[in-house]
Amino acid sequence: MHYQFTLNMLPLAITAAISGVLALYTWQNRKTAGAAPLSVLMFILFEWGVSYIFELAGTDLQTKIPWEGARFAGVVATPVAWLVFAFEYTGRKAWLNWRRLAMLSAIPVITIVILITNESHGLFRISRELVTQGGFLSIKATDGPWFWSVHAPYTYTLIMIGLVLIIRALLRWPAQYRGQMILILLATLAPIIANLITIFQIIPIQIDLTPFAFTVTGVGMAYALFRHRLLDIAPIARDTIIENMKDGMVILNVHGRIVDINQAARTMIGLSEEKRPIGKQFGDVLSQWPKLIEKYRDVQEADDEISIDIGENLRWYELHLSTLFDENKLRIGRVITVRDITDRKLAELLLQESEARFRQIVENASDIIYRADANGYFTYANPSALHAMGFKDEDELVGKHYLDMVAPEVRHRLKRIYELQFVKRTPITYHEFPSIGPDGREIWLGQNVQLIYEGDKITGFQALARDITAIKKTQDALQIARDQALEASRAKTQLLSKVSHELRTPLGGILGYAELLQGNTFGDLSERQHKAISEIVDSGEYLTNMVNELLDEAQLRSSTATLLEKMFSPFKLIQSAVSGMDILAQKKGLLFSVQIDPALPQLIYGDDRRIRQIIINLIGNSIKFTKEGSVRLNVRRPDENHWEIQVTDTGIGIPQSEQATIFEPFRQLNSAVTRDNRGVGLGLSITKQLVELMHGRIAVESEHGKGSSFTILLPIMQKE
Repeated sequence: MHYQFTLNMLPLAITAAISGVLALYTWQNRKTAGAAPLSVLMFILFEWGVSYIFELAGTDLQTKIPWEGARFAGVVATPVAWLVFAFEYTGRKAWLNWRRLAMLSAIPVITIVILITNESHGLFRISRELVTQGGFLSIKATDGPWFWSVHAPYTYTLIMIGLVLIIRALLRWPAQYRGQMILILLATLAPIIANLITIFQIIPIQIDLTPFAFTVTGVGMAYALFRHRLLDIAPIARDTIIENMKDGMVILNVHGRIVDINQAARTMIGLSEEKRPIGKQFGDVLSQWPKLIEKYRDVQEADDEISIDIGENLRWYELHLSTLFDENKLRIGRVITVRDITDRKLAELLLQESEARFRQIVENASDIIYRADANGYFTYANPSALHAMGFKDEDELVGKHYLDMVAPEVRHRLKRIYELQFVKRTPITYHEFPSIGPDGREIWLGQNVQLIYEGDKITGFQALARDITAIKKTQDALQIARDQALEASRAKTQLLSKVSHELRTPLGGILGYAELLQGNTFGDLSERQHKAISEIVDSGEYLTNMVNELLDEAQLRSSTATLLEKMFSPFKLIQSAVSGMDILAQKKGLLFSVQIDPALPQLIYGDDRRIRQIIINLIGNSIKFTKEGSVRLNVRRPDENHWEIQVTDTGIGIPQSEQATIFEPFRQLNSAVTRDNRGVGLGLSITKQLVELMHGRIAVESEHGKGSSFTILLPIMQKE
């Protein structure tokens, strides 16, 4: 490799040196916003400049080509670094992350790879030759398709995006920064102008001006960062924060002239967009309020509330005035912030009025109203509260603890309730408890207790209560009456059960001897004697059935009845249940039919004795209350998990008004047919209770004079 360094390269060397110095300086001050990416940009420009010097110093193509590759490493990295700087400089640093940075760097990395391998494909450079122009031995190249279709558009896109971001930010700066804005604007435009001149040979200069231009940009940005410290006082942040503040802000210099004023302050003062207050005396701008100017003319620090007339309205403001000092502790001006508190002052005035109205309402309320502090000590009680608790005036109650007014047996429970309300911050609770007045009189209070807040802190409790002593006495009386009724019902059930048991023994004896007589065990009987014995047997059997029903009802009412469940055949059960029923129907001239669904399971788990009792009960009732027509039993399987027993007749029917009460014990329809048929009205009651004990349900459909249909739905249970 052969090199020849000339004085013509001195400007490029100076540029590279400036870039290197700026890179080191900005890195040492990288905590300043925007300094870190600027340092990286300056380091890349330093590498670009150094590589370019060695490329120009090379005396043959073999020497220059590697340095061309090194230079292009800086060329392709510069737009990425420039865009990163632009994002941070304009307050968009949050957009950047490692994934997006890798995506931005993908095209530059590919470009370097294509340049290094260019000899095999010619995508970047079609040809290269050495030419001597302007005192430099440089490479004259014909650029390939990758250069024009990918590298150049991508580079200009990144540079233009960064340029647009910075220019948009600069245009939002306030007028007092206009000089610095022009300086930075020119600095940001320099690289794009220089690059266009170089690529399109607008001016016949034989070296690349882009690194010079970017160095100018770096100097301008460093000047803005470290001399004017523009980002330290965040002019861009000023636009987004100060201009959007609801509080008015005015900055005055040491002579009382306006240096800066935000939109909120302009609105409060009443300045139109056409009026430009910057540079004017603050006293001249506020000339309509001379007393205000005079009061604060020489005041350096203040925190006050002020009221001023704006048009026909009076408005209130919080004013904060403080002095500004420079780095040498010299006074350079004042900052004034103003907050409109008119709405708050009007909440306060209305509150005073509403409190007066509230006290008037509370003082005359019939409800008990009182307040206690966070520790439970009374702070206020209205006249109704004082009267209810037996106090003559408020001073006797205020200062006492609320538990002192509570019956001793409930104090612990009530204390826990309100402590829990305090801890959980439950907004409102309701409780009833006995209260003891100073005269020893007990009254019951039902009260809503609400938490009282000041900000986020609970400062006390407010209660709205009523004297519910009369209600509690009524409730107690009702409870006693209910208990007495339940006790009477239990006694009745016990009596019913005992009487039923006691009747079964003599009845069994009567029926036994009657049946022996009926069978001529004690000798032959005459026809009249046989007829008398038959009457005795029929009456005994009727009485036995009635006693059995009474016993069933007593057991079901006392919840002592149990089911004896086992596997049984529903077909055999139905056959057994209807045995003899067809004879009873034939005696009355009725058509009796049975229909069984073949889809019924062969075996069902349940109490077959009780189910047989239910079927006999329903069929017996239908035959009993049907003079002509038919009685039908239909047993089917409506779904996979249930089976259904339905008894339908063409009897007297049940009026709609009485259908709701037919399942009650000792209930019978009031008709000539029912009067002719003996019974105590327990059959349907027992049936319904047995069905419910089996987790089923019973329903009736009936029309007076047209018959009835009783349907029982029972679950198909599995043996456990």
